[in-house]
Amino acid sequence: MAAQSPHIGADYDLPRADLAFRDGVPFAASFDDGYYNADDGLAESRHVFIGGNGLPARMRESHHLTIAETGFGTGLNLLAVMAEMNGHAGLHPDLRVDYVSFEGFPLTAEELAQAHAPFTAVATEAAALRAALPPRWPGYHLVQLCGGRLTLHLHYGEIGTLLPSLDFMADCWFLDGFAPARNPSMWTTDNMSHVGRLTRPGGTFASFTAAGDVRRSLEAAGFSVERVPGYGRKRQMIRGRQNGDLDSQPAPPARVAVIGGGIAGAATAAGLRRRGAEVVLLEAGASIGEGASGNRMALQSPRLTVDHNAMSRLSAACLSFAARLSDVSGATMARGVLALDAPDRMAARHEVFRGQTWPVDLLRAADSKDVPSSVDEASGAIVYPFGRAIRPEILLSYLLDDTQVIAGFEVASIVAGQDALTVAAKDGRQQKADAVVLASGADLGPTMELTGDVLPLEQSYGQVSHVPAAATSSNHDLATGVSFGGYLTPALDGFYDLGATFTKQQQDVRSGHDHNLGLLPEAWQALIASPPSDEMGSRVRRRASLPDRRPVAGKLAGEIWVIGGLGARGFTLAPLLGEMIAAEMLGHAAPLDRAQRSGILPDRYKGR
Repeated sequence: MAAQSPHIGADYDLPRADLAFRDGVPFAASFDDGYYNADDGLAESRHVFIGGNGLPARMRESHHLTIAETGFGTGLNLLAVMAEMNGHAGLHPDLRVDYVSFEGFPLTAEELAQAHAPFTAVATEAAALRAALPPRWPGYHLVQLCGGRLTLHLHYGEIGTLLPSLDFMADCWFLDGFAPARNPSMWTTDNMSHVGRLTRPGGTFASFTAAGDVRRSLEAAGFSVERVPGYGRKRQMIRGRQNGDLDSQPAPPARVAVIGGGIAGAATAAGLRRRGAEVVLLEAGASIGEGASGNRMALQSPRLTVDHNAMSRLSAACLSFAARLSDVSGATMARGVLALDAPDRMAARHEVFRGQTWPVDLLRAADSKDVPSSVDEASGAIVYPFGRAIRPEILLSYLLDDTQVIAGFEVASIVAGQDALTVAAKDGRQQKADAVVLASGADLGPTMELTGDVLPLEQSYGQVSHVPAAATSSNHDLATGVSFGGYLTPALDGFYDLGATFTKQQQDVRSGHDHNLGLLPEAWQALIASPPSDEMGSRVRRRASLPDRRPVAGKLAGEIWVIGGLGARGFTLAPLLGEMIAAEMLGHAAPLDRAQRSGILPDRYKGR
């Protein structure tokens, strides 16, 4: 594969900003322009973008707004929005904002701190943004701010490539970025056409520039454009309104029943509650995490490909969010996942990876410091620095918080009535909801049959072995998770978690232990004590996957939605996919790349 791959030497990293500071103002040398007005950048943001779109009044009158921005830069416009929300929380406590922004040269947290320093009025908001900043990887990143009331959707990459791939509806646009004369690729007719396509009828825009070419492109995109006084020494700016009447939106579901208390159900419930919906979670077992999500430990790592295709990019986006969520929730036990070249099928792929350029915190070649001292010899490996070894119970508890959970609720039927859906349990209990999410893990197939829907779900059993650490091994000897066709976690309470089997039928525990121990490369055997089976613990649970090994997340019919088929990657995939499902159900922005989103819809199996 290495010799034949056309992707040898591919570069999947982002360019660095050519940044300097002139009299305290950040300046992009490659564009010969400053990031904000040298007199008072925050005042200009408030005048041009907040005032130009009439946001103070609209924020008081709305329950939800989608703001889109063409150049994230230092995040100063976002800080102005955050300050408006935080400073007038009593005027709009129920407002939820989706903020969609694009940046081709993301700044580091240290560079942002220097750029934010002059703006003491938004110091609290600036610190919160920097603390939540995602990694500098190309693609999509979701960030929660303002106590979860604001969702930042950051797209890192070339805006001319990104805009055509997205589908969302903005209520207003901040048309920002370096001046058109210095950054013409930002202000092209094609880009402005997509701005028009992605704006609701009646939606607005505002921009610091009044350049004639930009005005004409926006008029061609369907906007009525007017010139108005600019900020400070800028005599004019422009603002406008998308032609057409404000479109009426169907009422979103107020109450949602989520079926399943694993990571898929918990993530979806969290996304719904954060956006203001009432949620009841129905779990067939005695408590949450009864299925595979209840394992002691789990790894979060991406499934990347040498061509970094749509599913590879989705995997990276999911890891970006899942790892940060684990850190915030306190579920992270160890950072980093070491992926060994074993089995042989991985060696060729890893060889190509090591010859490519990736963001260093997404993928890098392993070195001797990544291998425990008790491992005598190291085979080839790569490292996913943003990978995590986590405690699932902590993450589930964090996501569910005070969500209403009804345990022991074995669903017998889901019936659509005139005003609501009724979910009935086998014991006769009933729950009514405006919408239902099927998130029942390994039982997703039978649950879908209740709604008349079918997917070719495949079920497998997975046994995890709890193996005592060797007497010579310190609990700190293994500092990361390890994957090698199986996986090994750092020690917890004196035991490593080693797994996992993939069998169609449940096998005896000893056979499962033998399988898991046999996967671990010989050089790594010194880490574990290899005790008799009666000294090893185990946990066996089922999981569901689909033939193409992609998850499924989307609408089935009516107000029935589904998320599942996560296989062994639930804790990597579900946090972001649950957010996407929640946003789409409630009519909020869910701006995933179209190829990524369509690749996991249930519709992909129609007609097969």
